Amino acid sequence: MTISKDLIDAGRGAVPCDLNLANCSLVDLFSGEIRKGATVSIRKGAIAGIDDGLRAERVIDLKGMYLSPGLVDSHVHIESSMLTPPEYARIVAPRGTTAIVADPHEIANVLGYDGMRYMLASSEGLPIDVYLMVPSCVPATDFDTAGAALYASDMHPFLREARVLGLGEVMNYPGVLYKDQKLLDKIALFRDLSKPVDGHAPGLAGGQLSAYIAAGIGSDHECTTPEEALEKLSKGMYVMLREGSTARDLAKLIPAIRKGNASRFLICSDDRHPNDLVDEGHMDHALRLLLAGGVDPIDAFRIACLNPANWFGLRGYGAIAPGYRADLVAFDSLEDFRARMVFKDGELIAEDGRLLVEPKGSMPPARDSVNIKWLTAEDFAIPACGKRIRVIEARRDSIITGQRIEEPKVEAGLCVADVARDILKIFVIERHTGSGNIGKGFISGLGLGRGAIGLTVSHDSHNMIIAGVDDRSIFKAARHLNKMKGGMVFAVGDEVLLDLPLPVAGLMSDASAGFVVERLRAFEELFAKEGLSNRTPLMTLSFMALPVIPKLKITDKGLVDVEKFAPVGLFED
Repeated sequence: MTISKDLIDAGRGAVPCDLNLANCSLVDLFSGEIRKGATVSIRKGAIAGIDDGLRAERVIDLKGMYLSPGLVDSHVHIESSMLTPPEYARIVAPRGTTAIVADPHEIANVLGYDGMRYMLASSEGLPIDVYLMVPSCVPATDFDTAGAALYASDMHPFLREARVLGLGEVMNYPGVLYKDQKLLDKIALFRDLSKPVDGHAPGLAGGQLSAYIAAGIGSDHECTTPEEALEKLSKGMYVMLREGSTARDLAKLIPAIRKGNASRFLICSDDRHPNDLVDEGHMDHALRLLLAGGVDPIDAFRIACLNPANWFGLRGYGAIAPGYRADLVAFDSLEDFRARMVFKDGELIAEDGRLLVEPKGSMPPARDSVNIKWLTAEDFAIPACGKRIRVIEARRDSIITGQRIEEPKVEAGLCVADVARDILKIFVIERHTGSGNIGKGFISGLGLGRGAIGLTVSHDSHNMIIAGVDDRSIFKAARHLNKMKGGMVFAVGDEVLLDLPLPVAGLMSDASAGFVVERLRAFEELFAKEGLSNRTPLMTLSFMALPVIPKLKITDKGLVDVEKFAPVGLFED
């Protein structure tokens, strides 16, 4: 924010303020106290004074309600909500989120430079502030085929964008440790300008963690244990407490939060489905978990508001003080935080869960992004070439997988699914260049009894991923995804039971948030009827092609042992 002479005049009472929020219980993150009966004075979107007896053209009596800064999501992939930025804002703004730091890593891996431009254009004029990090790993690794590549030389134009803050999560931590020059050039570009560089280092510890941090990386959102969080914290990192749809780590990490270190924690959603945003919440849900977990309320709000502003260098965000943005949330209870009124730049934008303003973000065109080679049912046959196979083991509420070694079920010389042991076939089909690459494997932990589930959402290269019981259903799912230009589908035999078109880069719907939520609820009901044991099969499946999260993953080039950071064969022997 630039220095406003008008705000100076308002602060000394020379001109009236626009709004006084009177009789509130102010959550003061600087003094570390809750100030009863406070009045916050606002002029042209900024705070002019607090309890300074300033006149205002309008007064809202909050009748003792608490007043906090707006909540900040410190790391999110909007595309994972399957909503465009305007529809995403429609859901999260009424819940108290007034700013997000988005890493458009997903769409950039599909559309590259054009994907970044799409997210900048479509997130303008929203009732929340959308800041972007430049994706660091496009492609994420050499183990799969992405739709684009972003090098350091491609990133220079984004440095001139006011809403671009720094470099997005550096997922390829082996690339850092083994000094991949292309990756180090990206880090240096932002580090040398004193811009934040976000990290992604699941399980990294000891000397390897130190080496990773020494490269210039300052945050991490992959901690799953208090011990991991405390080590990363002690070595200088900001630790983002993640509460996504599949990766629900926040509650497990609360024991790491202490009076002396609370200033180094942030909250983030990373990847969260829209039905979870509607049913549970966004940053309000994460804040409720902090408060329910015994975190001191002042520290909890610092984690949700002020600490992200400090890490990302967002001046004027995250607190209620003169000169700060009037991004505010009024609520009734510390025990059960629910946003009653949400103010953005001093304007009331939401009340009692209803958005009062219309998101103005545009819908720029995005080119078709599903380009697969002509397929036949025979492409999904897996000849039996050994007596023991590696099986990806999906785990509940986690994107970390295990590895099982099993004897395959064989029929007519082919390895087939074994529903009795919950072992399904899984395929990743390259969808960007029509190369014909198909990674073939097996997965447990989905609990599917018949048919096939297919997506074009598969982190991070977002090739087509399908898991199923029989080749006929798998083939049908693949053909239908191609026909829709991307999306999600559940097919049984030659019949499509349910689908959700995602024509924007194969990742996002061009329909309303309401439609997407309704269709996802229909998927949940169908999966429950089918008796799936996995609570979030769509989200779980979408992470099975992510070759930077241990242990065993699959890409269009085959299986990857992430701990060894090397490809491995389907057959162990």
